[in-house]
Order: sequence, then C-alpha cells, then structure tokens
Amino acid sequence: MPIITHQDLIELAKIDVEVASDFGKIAKKIETIASAEKKMGELYQSYTKDLSNYVRKMKDKSKQMEVLAREENSGVDDADVKAYKQRVAEVTDQIKALEGYYDRTKDLALQKKGMVKRMEEYNKLVVNNAKIRKRIVEIGLRIEKEKNKMVAADSLSKTEDALKDTEREFERSKKEMEKKWEQLVEERAEVNAMWAALKDSIEDFE
Repeated sequence: MPIITHQDLIELAKIDVEVASDFGKIAKKIETIASAEKKMGELYQSYTKDLSNYVRKMKDKSKQMEVLAREENSGVDDADVKAYKQRVAEVTDQIKALEGYYDRTKDLALQKKGMVKRMEEYNKLVVNNAKIRKRIVEIGLRIEKEKNKMVAADSLSKTEDALKDTEREFERSKKEMEKKWEQLVEERAEVNAMWAALKDSIEDFE
C-alpha cells in the first residue's frame, strides 16, 4: 500500500479548489440560461396578450356573423358561423396552453436562480475547507521540524494545540459543507420538478 505524503494532501486541497472553480463556472452558465428562460417566458406572456386582443376581436366578428346569418341574402350562413367559432375556440385553447407554458417557464427560471445561490454557497465552503486542509498539513510539517530541532516543549505544545484547533475547524467545515450539499440536492430536485411541470404544460401550439 502506497505511503500518503504531505504533498498528497496538499495536492487534494489544490484539486478541490480547481473543482470548485469549474463548479462556479457551471453555476454562472445555469444563471445565464435561467435569465434567458425568464426572458423567453416574458416574451410568450407578451405574445399571449396580443393573442387575447386578437381573440376578442374574433369573438366580436363571430357575434356579428350570427346576426347576419339570420338574413338569407347576407352572404353568411350557419356553416360559416360554426366554422369561425371553431377558429375562435382553437385560438382560445392556444392562449390557455401558452399561459401554462410561460408560467412554468418563469417558475423554472426562478427555481434555477435559487439553485445557483446554493451552488455558490457550497463552492465557498469547498474552497474554505481546502484552505483548512492545507493549513493542517503546514502545521503538521512545522511540528515535525520543531521536533527535529528539539524546540522547547512549551513552543511545541502550542503548535500541537494549533493543529488540534485547526483539525476541529476542518471537521466543522466538512459538516457544514455536507449540510449545504444536501440543501443543493433538494434544490436540484425542485428544479427537476419544475422541468416536469413545464413538460406537462406543453401542448401543440405555435
């Protein structure tokens, strides 16, 4: 079995920081996507308002056609009225589908923003934990040097106490990091639920 050196522990701390850096980049990209999704939801909301104005005018026309259909020479008959009402119903259904879609899109974007916040919080904890790990190694090396140099017992004891304090700090940091990860997992589950809701909201519409 290979012997673990101080350098191995320092390398782990270094990799932790690098992983955190990449994780941070991913969080930024998710935030950018969420902003674009929110914007898209707002565009669909604006589009739906235009459709609502359009369908109101269509309904006015439908009522007028019903009046004219009572006259034989109006050029409008019951079949025309029925066909036009069908068109009104189709646009109305489209509006309902779009309303569900843009609401779910904005919900998804908002939920992603919350997840990004958790990702950033977790990232800070990872970096801090890596720094503490490196500090533990550095104090350990200092203790070895002091022992080799036959440093006074009082001085060595203080360094050993500093190591114990730092090790306790590391454990606290680790627990805090694990707790934050659990929160992030919950946030991701919420995002997945929003994805499912968005998928359910999609119907055939233009």
